[in-house]
Amino acid sequence: MSKKKVSRSAAVKRADTWFSRWVRKKNALSNGSVRCFTCGTMGDWKHEMQAGHFQSRAKYSVRWSETNVKPQCVRCNISNGGQQYTFGVRLDEVYGPGTAQGLVQKGNELRKYTTQEILDIADTYRKRYNQL
Repeated sequence: MSKKKVSRSAAVKRADTWFSRWVRKKNALSNGSVRCFTCGTMGDWKHEMQAGHFQSRAKYSVRWSETNVKPQCVRCNISNGGQQYTFGVRLDEVYGPGTAQGLVQKGNELRKYTTQEILDIADTYRKRYNQL
């Protein structure tokens, strides 16, 4: 039986989906609520929260970085442009001074993934999600 070839865009979508689900559920309380990383608002991880990126998803070197991506409410992530400054301050509070600057530097590195590497990322986070 042959495997169906997956396009790069479909692989990226799959990786984004599983990574987003994992980020939000991993940080959720047993009742399903999760705190927005930037404003502290609580919301349901499935319906009210998103996976917010400190450095843009366009920067593939940090697109699926667990440090770069945290649960965010729609207001912070979309309406308020990701609250990048507040996001960076919180990263330094949680992980130590210089974390945000390190992600900025890493985000400026060029990283080209193969389609198979992206599918592997999707599979890793699907498995991690299913283990939660």
